[in-house]
Amino acid sequence: MTLNPCLDKTLTTPAWKPGDSVRGLSVREVVGGKGNNVARALKRLGRSARPVTFLGGSVGETCRAMLKQDDGLDLIAIETEAPTRVILTVLTQGTTDQTAFFDPDPKIQPEEAKALTARVEKSLALPDVEALTLSGSSPSAATHSLYSDLIGLAHARGIPVFLDTYGPALEAIGAFWPTAIQLNRREAAGRLRKPSVTDADVLGLLADWRGRGVTCGIVTDGPDPVLIQYEDRQYRAAPPSIEVVNPIGSGDSMLAGLVDGWLTGGEPETIVRHAIACAAANASVWDAGAVDPETVERLEAEIKLEPI
Repeated sequence: MTLNPCLDKTLTTPAWKPGDSVRGLSVREVVGGKGNNVARALKRLGRSARPVTFLGGSVGETCRAMLKQDDGLDLIAIETEAPTRVILTVLTQGTTDQTAFFDPDPKIQPEEAKALTARVEKSLALPDVEALTLSGSSPSAATHSLYSDLIGLAHARGIPVFLDTYGPALEAIGAFWPTAIQLNRREAAGRLRKPSVTDADVLGLLADWRGRGVTCGIVTDGPDPVLIQYEDRQYRAAPPSIEVVNPIGSGDSMLAGLVDGWLTGGEPETIVRHAIACAAANASVWDAGAVDPETVERLEAEIKLEPI
């Protein structure tokens, strides 16, 4: 699920500075949003995935068509009055320098949020649903509690839930907690209401999640070590060394790898290695979620994982 999707446009330009009139060299469009990236990565890993999202206006119709035609994904979409946002990323040719410009978040109406909950609840009753992923920020007040509500619905059916969110959507999590949570270091600091966090802070947060019933908690830090709590064990993992092409979508690919490993039924350390390798494989290519299974398998062996 993605509560805040977008049409993600990448404009490649020659070197420029503010105030220049810049002629683009190429434009690439893809449907963005963290849950859509998770779905793409899961498909690359051999899983069947259905994106769930809000779509509105002409941009929303474009996104609907692209998810079906370009990505081959069978989506569940609720139409909204508010148009789907556009994110323009300007990439300087021959470099990894990029600047992103975000449209304002759409205002989702309460009845639209209720419609999405009803569609997901109906889908969770299908016999072939093995997991639910909830990814990204909440765009408006009507959607802040959606993830919390859906965690409860999934738990009632014994379906594991994998969560990657922050801000109001995370604050709204109440009685029912997901099977797994993943944040980055900056988001963990926000959760703890601190400008930055130490390893001790992060390990304490992971332990708190475990006390709430979370089986696996992960806090990432870009190319730096990942801190993990899996059941009652804590780990530190050093990601493999790669040439970074585009880090966008690496967290989403990690979540997809975590789901894939979980459903395969591996040991905790095997599942964690697989998830981190998926994140690294994503960062080594431009398109978000375009993980290569052979690259993932190779990178798994390069991850240094140690108990704390």
